[in-house]
Amino acid sequence: MLDVEEYIIVQGLVIIKYMVINFSSVTLPQSENLKLHILLERNNEGNVIASVLEFPNTQVEAPTTEQAVQELKTLLSTRLEKIEIIPLEIQLPQSEAENPWIKFAGVFKDDADFAEIANNLRAERNAVDED
Repeated sequence: MLDVEEYIIVQGLVIIKYMVINFSSVTLPQSENLKLHILLERNNEGNVIASVLEFPNTQVEAPTTEQAVQELKTLLSTRLEKIEIIPLEIQLPQSEAENPWIKFAGVFKDDADFAEIANNLRAERNAVDED
């Protein structure tokens, strides 16, 4: 089986959905190749250091760019046979997702003193804008 989907409820609040993909058993069509970002650097000795940004600690060093990229492809192929990538979706409880400032909304709604202050501020801004 290619993928496994499960739902787990943690402490009655968080629902987690995940899918496991084992790359050693997957054959991707040509149009769905895995696209990665390769960082190429030259060190002080003139060698090329190639690393994969999406896979930390996947790095090779070689005398030429072509050789570094080829060695990196080989290393990556070996590593992809042994790993699983698990997308993880976490649904946060509603109380944690709320805006903390919402409890202050409308606090000065019917306050005549605040309305006067707000009007004075608007008038002062408009006067500055006109200058």
